[in-house]
Amino acid sequence: MKWNLDFEISAIFFEAILLVYYFSKRHLPTKKNLSFIISMSVGCTMTALDVVTSVMDSYWYMFPLELLNVLNVLFFVTAALNSIFLFIFVLALTDQLDILKTPLFMIFCVPFMIDVVLAISTPYTGAFYHFDPALGYIQGSAYLTNFVLNSFYLLLCTIYVVVYRKHMSTAQFVSVCAFLLLLLTGIILQSMIFRWVLLTNAFTCYAVCVLYLSLQNPDLFIDKETGLFNRDGLFEYMNELISSESRFSFMAINLDNYRSVRAVFGDEKIKKALLEIIAYVRQQYSDDHVFRYNDETYIVVTTNKYDVAYAIENGRRRAEDGFMIGGEHIKFSVSFFVYPYEKMGKTVEEVITILDHMIEHESSTATDIEINDEIISRSRRKHDVDIAIEKAIDNRSVQVYYMPIYSPFTEKMERVEALARIFDSNVGFVQPREFIQEAEQNGSIVALGRQIFEKICEFVKEQEPASYGIERVGVNLSGRQLMQEGFAEECIAIARKYEVGLDNFSFEITEASNLDHGDTVKVNMKKLADSGAEFALDGYGSGYSSIQNIMELPISMVKIDRSLVRSYFENSSMLLPDVIEMFRNQKLKIVLVGVETKDMARRLSVMGCDYLEGYYYSRTISARDVVALMKKQKTVDKAL
Repeated sequence: MKWNLDFEISAIFFEAILLVYYFSKRHLPTKKNLSFIISMSVGCTMTALDVVTSVMDSYWYMFPLELLNVLNVLFFVTAALNSIFLFIFVLALTDQLDILKTPLFMIFCVPFMIDVVLAISTPYTGAFYHFDPALGYIQGSAYLTNFVLNSFYLLLCTIYVVVYRKHMSTAQFVSVCAFLLLLLTGIILQSMIFRWVLLTNAFTCYAVCVLYLSLQNPDLFIDKETGLFNRDGLFEYMNELISSESRFSFMAINLDNYRSVRAVFGDEKIKKALLEIIAYVRQQYSDDHVFRYNDETYIVVTTNKYDVAYAIENGRRRAEDGFMIGGEHIKFSVSFFVYPYEKMGKTVEEVITILDHMIEHESSTATDIEINDEIISRSRRKHDVDIAIEKAIDNRSVQVYYMPIYSPFTEKMERVEALARIFDSNVGFVQPREFIQEAEQNGSIVALGRQIFEKICEFVKEQEPASYGIERVGVNLSGRQLMQEGFAEECIAIARKYEVGLDNFSFEITEASNLDHGDTVKVNMKKLADSGAEFALDGYGSGYSSIQNIMELPISMVKIDRSLVRSYFENSSMLLPDVIEMFRNQKLKIVLVGVETKDMARRLSVMGCDYLEGYYYSRTISARDVVALMKKQKTVDKAL
């Protein structure tokens, strides 16, 4: 019997090259990688044995029968091993390796063991093949058992992939589906159509290539600049450690002044300094694993106990010594963050959330930090608020409340300020200061602000507050919104959609928003002002704005912060009258915020302000309540 070997000969060379390349690269010490390496090695061996035995079986009369039997038995045993190791690899992908320790896995191994027994006994029973003195190699009655075995484990792999889909990313799921489809195609083509063409192992090679290129390429987890494992590699490694309930901890090394040092010394010298740092860290933690988390942060993951204080002391001493690169002394300031096993999260997402929070927010308050319950609580709160904001945007569930603003001369509500509120089923009520700050940081403030403005426009259209004597509705803007190109056009389009004029609105920008007076900001503000909108500076006295900054922008009203008002009434500062006089000289309208008592309202009303706002007049109320208040005020006016 002779076979067409063209496909398998090309496959064996490709598999061999892939193996050599894979072993030449650093790869993560995960069970998934180990199972992939074993599976790839067994597959390559199986393909080589298939080619060798096929050639020798075709010319059986030239070789000793004992040698032919040994090689053929080895091939069938290796083919069975290939099936079982591919299944184990799928178990690793779906985080189900724990099944290896259970009786269920022994049941799954029964077809494998039957196949091995049949293979070993074939020289005596002729189950898979026998050699006829005249015809040579003849397939035995149990030959198709191999295809049945492959089909069984292929079905088992498919079941696990479907059942444990949630344990895989979309990329993993698609890649594994393509992998299984190629294996199935090879089995069908050889067993049913091309009996004399060796295709099964060739398609196995193609399937392995798909996995290699999409999931198992070591370069996917290597940082090109430093040669360390990268952020994705850290996620992959921690996911296995957490899912297998292995004890581990890690220490983050943060180069606090990395950006400034890089700006001074340049990329080339900084790269050499980084390589020296990495060499030192590798020397200190030869049994551990080092990852580059981002430009400034490096993570040392260890499954062993070590003296944290000693490690930090040594690391800081080395950083203080600095590095001589090209005749220049480069020195980094370093912070250390320790994440002990006792505080470790239950998922990779939770661990990374806490780590990001620690790097971004906690590093400014201390030099060295060990994660504790307080930090974890703050991190979880931040994460929950982020999720609440995302849900509120997606579900359009942001609520708009209103704060009445009164004139000290007419003692009537003449303006209202719109204020966003978020109520979440998991978090409860989220303070505006909290979710606005988070939205600013994660970039969702633009989408959030768009939704809020739409709801305010809807309120103005339906309730017509101008008909009740309300001059304008205050709308809080983030500096980040004003920095978006086309922001003014978007606001104009939304107002046009709801058939309301921009002369109904007073856009308020906070003094503490660190507003960049760039061209985009000025263009947006001018377009909105030209369309009838008013601009107010909110919270004057809480930040750092100067008169010069205010006069550069088309601002016509200033809201003086409650802190400045309170300090005046507490006799800790007498600046308030002078500040009011200063803005009056600039022809700006003035709103005093934080009016809490009748005495405060009386004394402030004679200082020359235009409007008063505070709990003395009203707390923040719902849209329904503000409408009732407007109607009541109009009724009183008619009665008078």
